Amino acid sequence: MSMELWRQRYRALPVTPVKRELAQVLSEAEEQAAPVLCVTGDARGAAAFTEHWLPHIASRGHGAYAVSVRGQGSTPKEAGGRQAMVHDLVQTAAQLPRQAILIGHDKGAALVAHALARYPAAAAVLLAPKGVKAAPGDPVGSPRVLVAGSPDDRKTSAKSLETAARAYGGTPLLFPGVGHDFMNDPGWQAPLDAILDWLENKQAAVG
Repeated sequence: MSMELWRQRYRALPVTPVKRELAQVLSEAEEQAAPVLCVTGDARGAAAFTEHWLPHIASRGHGAYAVSVRGQGSTPKEAGGRQAMVHDLVQTAAQLPRQAILIGHDKGAALVAHALARYPAAAAVLLAPKGVKAAPGDPVGSPRVLVAGSPDDRKTSAKSLETAARAYGGTPLLFPGVGHDFMNDPGWQAPLDAILDWLENKQAAVG
């Protein structure tokens, strides 16, 4: 499904709009790869990605973005719960210049899982996922979905990783030695490079 067709069909959920915090680092590469939009599940919101991940993603040729959904960072907290947070994520993705790759960390992985049933993502990564027990619906456009985590993560269990991966027909990609905070823990770059390699290889394979 093209982005144009999706925009014609998409109808916003009846939730109170908020002014969303969006961090971005644009790539200087001549040929732009698909933009990457990141979201986490903790109160830091976009700030969790700004020190290391966004500059590094941009250095690999992707426009790099991170959104604070309602209640995170400087985005106001409004009623609506997870449905409204998913709305924030989908609306942000829809406003990017091209079809985006979605990366969700922690409870942000569940937001991405729900967003995939509404937004035709170029691909998706569920990183150290929490709350992903099944696919909430068939992903629009059948994007590739990677589940990744660490066997040394004390906040996301091996069972949670396996359950999330099984929901999308795969097995989790594991990075030993990394903690739960993939974006800022020591050793953050190697897992990010491996994830970007996977994304770029899959994009080349389909396109």
